[in-house]
Amino acid sequence: MSKTSSSHRRFPIGLLILTGILLLLYAFSESLRVVRYTVESEKLSAPVRVVLLTDLHSCYYGEEQKDLLRMIHRTEPDIICLGGDIFDDITSHQGSVDLLDGIADLYPCFYITGNHEHWSEEVKILNGLIISYGVTVLAGDTVSFTTENQTILIGGIDDPTGFHDMGIYGTPDRETWYGQLTLAEEAAADSPYFSILLSHRPEKTTEYTNSPFDLVLAGHAHGGQIRLPFLPNGLFAPNQGYFPLYTGGRYTLGNTDMIVSRGLCKNDLPRVFNRPEVVVIDLVPQKP
Repeated sequence: MSKTSSSHRRFPIGLLILTGILLLLYAFSESLRVVRYTVESEKLSAPVRVVLLTDLHSCYYGEEQKDLLRMIHRTEPDIICLGGDIFDDITSHQGSVDLLDGIADLYPCFYITGNHEHWSEEVKILNGLIISYGVTVLAGDTVSFTTENQTILIGGIDDPTGFHDMGIYGTPDRETWYGQLTLAEEAAADSPYFSILLSHRPEKTTEYTNSPFDLVLAGHAHGGQIRLPFLPNGLFAPNQGYFPLYTGGRYTLGNTDMIVSRGLCKNDLPRVFNRPEVVVIDLVPQKP
C-alpha cells in the first residue's frame, strides 16, 4: 500500500473529527447574541427602541458584567425591560447587582418578578433593592414613558408563583395574578398610546390573545433549552413541558403580538444550539 493512498484515507477522517469538534463547540456555545425585532403600529409617530433582558439568574458575562453591559450599550436603548428571574433563588445576587450598577443610571428601566425571585423568599428585599436604583417595579401597574417624540404605555404583572390564590379573572385585586392583569388591561384599554405588557410567563396565551396591550414581552422558557432542526421550539420549557410552543421568537395572538426572549441563564443545564440573548425591539410608525 502506498503512502499516498494511506494519507488520502486519513484526511477525510481528520476532517470529520475537526468538523465534529467545531459542531460541538457551536452547539454548546454560550456566547451572547443580539436578536432584533421590528414592530410597526399606527399608534406610533416616532421610533422607540426597547431592550428586553430576562432570566439572568445572576449569572456572569465577564467581570462585573462587562460583556453584557457592552452589548447593551451598543444597542442604544431608549428603555430597558427586565422581564423576571433577573435574580436567582440559589446563586448570589451579585451578578444582578452588577447589571443594575451598569444600566440603572443610564436608561429608564422597568422590572417585574419571575418565579425565582419568589422562590428566594426575598421578593420584598429584592424589590426594595430594585427601587433603590430608581428602577420602576410593576405589579399590576401601568406607567407612561415619553422619549423626545413618543409616549408609550408600559404595564407589568408579578409572576403567578407569588400568589397562593390566582383569583378570578375580571376582579381588579392587586393581590391576585388575574387581578393584576385586569388592572393593567383596564389602563391599556383607556390609553391612546402604544402599550407593552411585561409578563414573565409566555404560556398564558389564552389571557394575552386580543389583549388591550399591543405587545407582550415574556421570558421564562429559556428557549426550550435544547434546540435542534426538528425541535424548532426546543425540547422542554417550564410550565409547558416537552415540545413547548412558546420559547423564543415572535408570536401573533389575535390583535396582540408576543415576543419571548430565550433569556440569559447559563447556571444550570447546558444550552444546545440555544445561545443566550439580548432582545432588541424597535417600535416604529406604521408604513403607509
